[in-house]
Amino acid sequence: MGESQFRSRILASTPSESNCFIGFHDIIPWSQDGSRLAIHRTNPAFCEMNHCSEPIEICLWHPENGQIETVDTTTAWNYQQGSRLQWLPGHSDIIVFNSIENGRPVSVYRNVATRERRVVQAPIYAFSPDGKTSIAPNFTTLAHRWKAYGYLRLEKHPPIENPDADGLWLLDVASGNQRLFISTRRVAEYLPLPSQDYSKHFLCHATFSPDGLHVVFLHRYFHPDGGLISRMFVTDRDGKDLTMLAQEKVSHFDWLDEDSILVWARFASGLAQVRSRGLFKSPLLAPFVRAARNFKGRWKQKLLSEAYYAISISDPKSRRRFGWPNLEWDGHPMVARSHHWIVTDYYPSNQYAPVFLYNTHSSVCLNVHTFQYNPRSLDSDVKCDLHPRWNRSERLIAVDTCESGYRQVRIVDVEDVVKA
Repeated sequence: MGESQFRSRILASTPSESNCFIGFHDIIPWSQDGSRLAIHRTNPAFCEMNHCSEPIEICLWHPENGQIETVDTTTAWNYQQGSRLQWLPGHSDIIVFNSIENGRPVSVYRNVATRERRVVQAPIYAFSPDGKTSIAPNFTTLAHRWKAYGYLRLEKHPPIENPDADGLWLLDVASGNQRLFISTRRVAEYLPLPSQDYSKHFLCHATFSPDGLHVVFLHRYFHPDGGLISRMFVTDRDGKDLTMLAQEKVSHFDWLDEDSILVWARFASGLAQVRSRGLFKSPLLAPFVRAARNFKGRWKQKLLSEAYYAISISDPKSRRRFGWPNLEWDGHPMVARSHHWIVTDYYPSNQYAPVFLYNTHSSVCLNVHTFQYNPRSLDSDVKCDLHPRWNRSERLIAVDTCESGYRQVRIVDVEDVVKA
C-alpha cells in the first residue's frame, strides 16, 4: 500500500469492560453541538450472532467526562449496522433507532431533552437531508437472505415471496405513512438475469444524495454458482427513473458530490456476461476461478479490475478510477465536505486494523492509526470493522474497535492533518 505514516492522538474511549459500538460508516454519531455521541451498549458477554435477539441499550456517550447515559433499549439490531441509531436531520435533540414491538419492526423517535418518545409503525434506514422521509429495506427479508444486516427476531416471520410487494420502502416521518418505494421485481428485471428465483434477491444500502434529489441503493442476489452478485442503481426522489451504475461486484461507497459517487467496484470486461451464462461452473474453468478468488492486493486488482471508481449518476459511462494506486484497497469511506480528505479503513488483517486519510487534491494517503484486532468470535457476521466516520466539524474520527475482546468506541484526533 502506498501510504505514509502519521501517529494520531486518541482523545477518548468508552470503558474497556463494556461492549459499546456505533454501527455503519454512513452515520455521524455526534450531536449537533458535538458534546455527545449516540451509541449502542450491550452486555459484556455478547459476542455471537444469537445474541442479536437480546435487548441492548441505546445510550449517549459524553467523551469529556466519560459518562454513558442510557436513554432506551432495542431488540432490532445487528453487529454491522446496529439499530440504525442516528440523529434526526434538522433536530438537535432527537435520536432515531429501530426496535421491535408486538413482533414487528418500528422506529422510535426519542427526544433526549424532554424524554418524549414517539413510535412509528415502520423502520428507518437512511434519512433525506431535510429529515422528512426515510428509505428502508425490508428487514424481515434481510433476516432471511442476509442475516448480518437483518434483525434476528424477524427471522420467525415468513419472507415476502411476491417480488412486486417487496423492495425498498419510503416513510413519511410526519404522518408515519409508509409505501413501497421501488419493488424487487422492477430492479431485478432491469436487465436479464441468469436466475429468476426471487427468493434469493434483496435490495439494501439505500442512501440519499447530499442535495436529497436522488437515492442510490444496491440490488443483491445469489448466483447459481454460489457467489453474491451486487448491482448499484440510482433513482430520483420519486422512484420513477432507474439507472444502473455498476454490476457484478459493488462494495462500499459514499457521495463525492451531488452528481458523483465513490464506490469500490469491479469492471472486468465481459466477466459479468461470462458468469451470467453459467460458465464459471465449467470443470475446465473451476480451478482458475478458485485461484482468482484467492488473489489479494494488486494482483487481484489487476486481474479483476477492482478499484475505487468515481461514477457520475448523470453519465455512468464516464466513470474513472479514483485514487489509484495510492488508494488500492476496499474499505469503508466517508467523504468530508469541508476539506479534501476522505477517511477510510481496511479490513482487519493479521490482528491489525488501520485507519487512513486520503487527500483528493494531492493524492497523499496517510495511515493515521492502527488498532489491534482481537475479537472473541470468528463469525464474519459479528466482525468488528472500524467503520470510521467524521464528526460534524470533520476534525475528529469515531471508530468501532475490538482490541481486548470487547467493543469500544474511540475518537481519533486528526485536526493537525486536515487543517494543514
